[in-house]
Amino acid sequence: MGPARNPAGDIAASRLRQDRSGYSGPDNPNCRSCIQTIIIFAIMAVTISDNYQVKYTRKWGSLLQQHASRLDKYVSVMRDLSGKVVFLDQFGILDFTEKTTRVGQTVLNEAPTTRRSMRPRTFTKAIGYDEFDATRLGDMDLPVSKTIEGLQAAAGRRMDDVMISGFLDTNYVGEDGMTAVPFKESQQIAVDHVDSGTKSASNLTVAKLRAALQLFEENEAWNQDAPQFGDQLVIAVTSSQIMNLLRETEVSSYDFNNVKALVEGKIDTFMGFKFIRTQRLPKTEEGVRSCLAWVKSKAQFGIWNDFKVKLSVRDDMEEALQIRAKFACGATRLQEEGFVKILCDEGAS
Repeated sequence: MGPARNPAGDIAASRLRQDRSGYSGPDNPNCRSCIQTIIIFAIMAVTISDNYQVKYTRKWGSLLQQHASRLDKYVSVMRDLSGKVVFLDQFGILDFTEKTTRVGQTVLNEAPTTRRSMRPRTFTKAIGYDEFDATRLGDMDLPVSKTIEGLQAAAGRRMDDVMISGFLDTNYVGEDGMTAVPFKESQQIAVDHVDSGTKSASNLTVAKLRAALQLFEENEAWNQDAPQFGDQLVIAVTSSQIMNLLRETEVSSYDFNNVKALVEGKIDTFMGFKFIRTQRLPKTEEGVRSCLAWVKSKAQFGIWNDFKVKLSVRDDMEEALQIRAKFACGATRLQEEGFVKILCDEGAS
């Protein structure tokens, strides 16, 4: 009596010999192909780590940026302006003539006036999303709110740029508002300014702040009573200037504690100047930054069209969602003596 047979084994062996045309022996090429396929599938087996998943956040983050205008609170603002140009008329300075004769002839003089012009600069930005973007983003929302926030932040930065260029660049005066007036050299503090001794290029120093304050006072642009009438002495600088002040005062001045408090944000005023930090001030290729100090009442900012956002569906673009923002504004110096440019070498040690 022979050994017991295994029916399951017989069936497996039978299936191994099976091909498309029927049954064949193990030497059949179709059988060898079947064995090779089994080996390939064994090699392609995956591990747990091969099944690791990629997950994405469901919320949109934001990149680091300046989120709002930093200068608009420290200038004079006019809103709802219209026209291609706005003229700003100012009454000039009067003086008396001494009387030296009896019963003389009265002389009538024209009232002295000056005129500045301010023109609008218009800005627009449109962001679009395809009609199927919302569904294909899956669990993430279409970033409509983030788009609006980003546009508003960009508008604030651009408004600061308009003010900076309007206060530093050429202005226009005269009856037709077309006579160019560049920034006066007499209202600039040189990059190598020192109180005494050998001149050398430097960043912002206490000596430069003193020189700027002296210019304002000598031109009657600033006095101790001005704050009572709502005026303010402002200076726009970058982080480099504030840090240099800290280094200078730490070594040589009793003002160190005040500057340290300025750096830490505990105070925002030093030597009578309201400090505004902005990284948008112009800088030359040589590393000389144009910092600007001004009297609030002499810095004019005008808004023709305030920042507005409109959402619309563009039927002409396959129902894409359009988010469009716009605004128009301008700026000018009202009086040259109300501004002082301080040149600061950010590469100076």
